[in-house]
Amino acid sequence: MSGSFTADWLALREPYDHAARNAGLAEQLRAWAAPRATLEVVDLGAGLGSNLRWLAPRLGVVQRWRLVENDPFLVTLGTSRFPEASYVMADLHRDLEEVLSGPLDVVTSSALIDLVSRAWLERLIAIAAARGCALLIALTYDGSIELWPADPLDGLLVEWLNRHQRRDKGFGPALGPTASAVLLGLLAALEGEIRRSASPWLLTPTDAALQSALVTGWAQAATEVAPDDAEAIAGWRERRLLWITEGRSSMRVGHEDLLWLPPG
Repeated sequence: MSGSFTADWLALREPYDHAARNAGLAEQLRAWAAPRATLEVVDLGAGLGSNLRWLAPRLGVVQRWRLVENDPFLVTLGTSRFPEASYVMADLHRDLEEVLSGPLDVVTSSALIDLVSRAWLERLIAIAAARGCALLIALTYDGSIELWPADPLDGLLVEWLNRHQRRDKGFGPALGPTASAVLLGLLAALEGEIRRSASPWLLTPTDAALQSALVTGWAQAATEVAPDDAEAIAGWRERRLLWITEGRSSMRVGHEDLLWLPPG
């Protein structure tokens, strides 16, 4: 995937991400952050700064953001859009401890941890526990997709997609749709306060561009997992794209937001 395509995808999904996120968790983080003169925030996998755009206005206090991204195209574009923030180009798998070694009050990410391995997530939790920083992990895919109208292949398509989500994305075997449950289990072993909330995309017939991109991407992923069923998958894709074009298609794509506040 080229940098420009990634930027297009991030721009397409941003308004839906913002609409889905739970403002109550941001309000709880704001209350926790209120006594601090300056809040040091690190955004992992920052892309073009969507997380900063949504979260920063809701935190109230003075903030310093470090946005960590490994795509040089996105770093260059993001730096031009947010000259007041610090964009850092780094490999999150290799350099996690280094990028979190500076001043730190909050670690946040959006649509990231379903791509990582359990071992990587354990590293992140260990840093948060040792540093006493808050975690706000948003828009983690939970494995649930509901589609209207229904198609006989929908169930298999979601199963194939979720198998694809478990493939290595550069961090080891990905957690995919189990990521939220694994994160919750790791945090439950620590002291502190945990809050979680569903944050699904709710797509109506007017959201044709995102629906079309999702159907096309899902079909490609399913074909990689089940190449012997490529013809059936192509038929599913064409039926769903036709329903989108006809203004008949709706979707619910499940995500979850989670906030952890350290003790004290």
